[in-house]
Amino acid sequence: MALGEWGAVAAVSLGIHNIYNGIEDILLSVANDVDDLVPKGPSMHQDVLDQMSVQIAGIRPAVLDPALYEAFGELKGFRHLVRHRYGFDLKTDKVQENLDRARKAFPAFVEAIVSLERALTEENTDDNGDGSGDGASGGR
Repeated sequence: MALGEWGAVAAVSLGIHNIYNGIEDILLSVANDVDDLVPKGPSMHQDVLDQMSVQIAGIRPAVLDPALYEAFGELKGFRHLVRHRYGFDLKTDKVQENLDRARKAFPAFVEAIVSLERALTEENTDDNGDGSGDGASGGR
């Protein structure tokens, strides 16, 4: 691989790395703010994916469907490779595969977060839907 090609592949790899970091940060925020349970320890990267792939009764629906869970598992592995091998073992075909995966998964993730927000908002809306707390009888 020529130096210029390696530089381009390394730059794209770091971009994928950063995209996944941002996604994981959002998932950790959901774990903290909604679930009140943030994974810790050496398996926390996998644990947050596992946690977000299941519904918590009375709290929230599953955030990640099976396809997103699988895609993020692959992107997590790629991020690990980029982070810990510093790009020395990057293969152009694997970088392209993960770029395609990120391009497909990111819009689905945005929709998943919008759906989560919608579900959480619906759970916290009173009967009138105006936040007044007056309910159906409302006393008016």
